Amino acid sequence: MNRQQLPKKSDDVLPDSTSPYGPCPRCGRLSNFTVEGRGPVTYTDQMVVGQSGRTERLFDEQVSILRCNGCGQNTVVEEEYLGGVRRRDGGNSGLCQWRGVRWWPTIGMRRGDPDVPQRVSDAISEGARCVAVKRSKAPRAAAVMYRAAVAEIVTDRGSPASQAKGSLADQLKQMANDGDLDRTTADWADHVRIVGNAGAHPNELAPVTLEEVEGLGRLINVIVDYLYVHPARVRRARGSRS
Repeated sequence: MNRQQLPKKSDDVLPDSTSPYGPCPRCGRLSNFTVEGRGPVTYTDQMVVGQSGRTERLFDEQVSILRCNGCGQNTVVEEEYLGGVRRRDGGNSGLCQWRGVRWWPTIGMRRGDPDVPQRVSDAISEGARCVAVKRSKAPRAAAVMYRAAVAEIVTDRGSPASQAKGSLADQLKQMANDGDLDRTTADWADHVRIVGNAGAHPNELAPVTLEEVEGLGRLINVIVDYLYVHPARVRRARGSRS
């Protein structure tokens, strides 16, 4: 067994039961988490004597429930066993280490926000699911879906002149010229487009990393909040005072 402790993970990596800190998939804040419970998912063919004195099956995948100490909501994490000494006697016989491979809800997933067009929300959610499945190495698919979300924004908010342009890059430039996007937001959207192109054409452009698309997911959500969510909230707040 590997008795060496895993290196400390970065604060911006999603939490698991071994390292219960990081961004909360529900509230989005960096937070510490409390492990509320665990349960086995995939068993091995090995047996040990457990704390109860009975023979128990070992498992190399488990689910953990983590409660965010910020918002108080739970996240379910599927984890794989990476090393350490199994607790065969029910005591502290060693450090058993796990790493998360899937999270629910997925960070960045937009869950039916009524202020966001459905096609925009669906593209972002699909990209977020690709990010969550770390074991499948799907950052390119995530980048492509985030780019698709930008294209849906053009369809929803762009003028006929913008939509008539032959490329997404030119469409975003036209939207900025028309005032449908301010220059900063257009620049952010163009960055999503560029990384999405790299995901769609891996043989022609530099490969897309998982860390890159995690940042891209945060960026596309900022864009959507700025364009749709916050203006709608302001309108409702003003309406409540009229």
